[in-house]
Amino acid sequence: MEHMLQRILDKLENMEAELAEVKANMATKQELEEIKANMATKQELEEIKANMATKQDLALIQQAVLETNEIVKKLESKIDTHEQLLTLLSHRSLEHEAAITSIRFILTK
Repeated sequence: MEHMLQRILDKLENMEAELAEVKANMATKQELEEIKANMATKQELEEIKANMATKQDLALIQQAVLETNEIVKKLESKIDTHEQLLTLLSHRSLEHEAAITSIRFILTK
């Protein structure tokens, strides 16, 4: 009988220890209130979901970015060509101006 009572007491002590451990791992009411206060509501989640881009939207955006990148590359190429042309025209203009100055000098003699 004494042995049986000792086993019962041991089991009760184990249960108390387990209960204490469970209590130690449980959130307090204040912690639960803080979690609840920081959680998004269903309405907020629906708004977020409604405002999110879909995979199709992202694919369209990616395609637009790629197309824009191609356009920018073409424009850069044209700008380089135009810069070369402007440099050439500037040199010709200077040559013409020098020639005109020479002709004026000859005519004034």
